[in-house]
Amino acid sequence: MGTTESNKSILAKMTGNRNFGLLLGLVVLLILAAIITPSMYSVNSIINMLQNNAVYGLLAIGEMMVILTAGIDISIGATLSLTGVVCCRLMAENPSVPAVVWVLLALVIGALCGAFNGILVGYFKMVPMIATLGTMYAFRGFSFLFSGGQWWFPHQFTEGYLKFATLRILGIPSILWILVLVFALAILFLGYTSRGRRIYAIGTNRESSQVAGIREERVVFLAMTLCGALAGLGGMLYTANYATCSYSIGEGYEMTAIAICILGGVSISGGKGKVDGVIIGFLMMAVITYFISLLPGLSVWSDAIQGAIIIAAVALNIYMERSAERRALKERSALI
Repeated sequence: MGTTESNKSILAKMTGNRNFGLLLGLVVLLILAAIITPSMYSVNSIINMLQNNAVYGLLAIGEMMVILTAGIDISIGATLSLTGVVCCRLMAENPSVPAVVWVLLALVIGALCGAFNGILVGYFKMVPMIATLGTMYAFRGFSFLFSGGQWWFPHQFTEGYLKFATLRILGIPSILWILVLVFALAILFLGYTSRGRRIYAIGTNRESSQVAGIREERVVFLAMTLCGALAGLGGMLYTANYATCSYSIGEGYEMTAIAICILGGVSISGGKGKVDGVIIGFLMMAVITYFISLLPGLSVWSDAIQGAIIIAAVALNIYMERSAERRALKERSALI
């Protein structure tokens, strides 16, 4: 009897765990993809799949920090574009400058864009979507002006610049090592630092966090600055990975990043979500987009499929949150 109850308890914990459901969905997806397109699972195909989606992972981590504060940043695609254009133009005009300078410049430009969003939302109390919608158009406009409508092609890129994304270390491109490092730092920052916990706090309950002495504007500013910095890094790595650049890069990337966050269990109302869930969401999105690209008949439906995934993920998040609330209510009722 005790064993049966114990097994039921373990099963309930597993099915109630958001990440368990995500992992189960990922496994089912991988099995279906393997049956339909077996060639997808060669080592090179997997590496290429992850490499081509790595920038989405960077953007998703940054977007996650903003969503945790109950905000949203839809300017990250434009930030990526602006940063990529600035780095590529300056790199082409100054080929002797070490590539690490462009990485640092990308982080600085992205952080400045994010900080501007943070000032608008955190200090001027603008609605996040409206503020970042405005800056999205502004950053995209600056990207076009700085590029002059010009494209940059492989022969204009320095070897050092390209290596930041494509250099293979133990057979794995450097862009993936950078992504893993960002994932690890995000886990440490959000889970084990006071500033990271404050991001969760203001998203969970703004009034309580203010009573506790947490300065909401500073936390929002920090989250948006970090988001911008990661978008900036993504811009430099995107151009290095594909050896091409124009002001139009990054269009729609913010939607994919948001989709990964929602798919990974980040609550759109703020305060809930973990990096490991976003990692699983990133892997699922990478498999889905790569799988769709291998099927010509489905490729024209890619946007529609991504939209359906977002709707399904939001519905699942709402269901999980309501289920958790019902369980908590039952537990409190049992104690009375």
